[in-house]
Amino acid sequence: MTADAAVPKVRAGMEINVDETLITASSCTLGAVVSETKALTAGHCGKVGQVVYDRGGAPIGKITANEITRKLDIAVITLASRVATKPDVVEWNAVLEAGQPISKFGITTGHGTGQIIDSRPELITSQGFSLAPPFFLEQDTYSVKTTLRSQSGDSGAGVRDADGRVVGILSSGDDKHTFIAPVSRLPMRLR
Repeated sequence: MTADAAVPKVRAGMEINVDETLITASSCTLGAVVSETKALTAGHCGKVGQVVYDRGGAPIGKITANEITRKLDIAVITLASRVATKPDVVEWNAVLEAGQPISKFGITTGHGTGQIIDSRPELITSQGFSLAPPFFLEQDTYSVKTTLRSQSGDSGAGVRDADGRVVGILSSGDDKHTFIAPVSRLPMRLR
C-alpha cells in the first residue's frame, strides 16, 4: 500500500515562488485565496503561464492573468486541482479612506499594522532588480499610499481592513511608505 503525496495547503500569507532563471526563484507572499480555484498576489511576482510553487517546491497553481500591463499590480493564480484552500473574505467594493486602519502579513516582515495615507490611487513608478533579463525592472502602477512597513518578499501580501477583509494587495515600498493595489480595480471577469 502506498501513501498519497501530501496535499499542498494554500492560504493567504504563505510564501510562494516562481522560477526566475534556471537556478533561481523569486519569492513573494500569497495575498488572498479568492475561491477554491483562484488566488491573488502582486503582478510583478510572475508572468502569465508561470507555475507557482509553495515553499517546499510543490506546484500549487499557475499565473493565468496579470494586470500589471494595465497599471494594476495584481496577478491571478489559478490553483491546481489537488490543493486544500482556505478562502478569504475579499471586499471587492471597498472604499478606502485616509486614516483607515489596515494590516498585512508578509513573509519577510510578518504581521504589521498601519493606515491609509491618501485614498486616491496615484500612478507611481516602482523600480527593482531581477536575476533574469531585463535585470532592471521599472513599472507604473496605480497605488494607494500607506504607513505599513514592508520589505522585499512581502510583495503580494493581502492588505486587510479592520474587519479582516482583503481590500488590497501589497505592491511596493520605499523608506517611508508602502503602496497597495486596491482589489476594487481588478476587473470583474478576473475575480
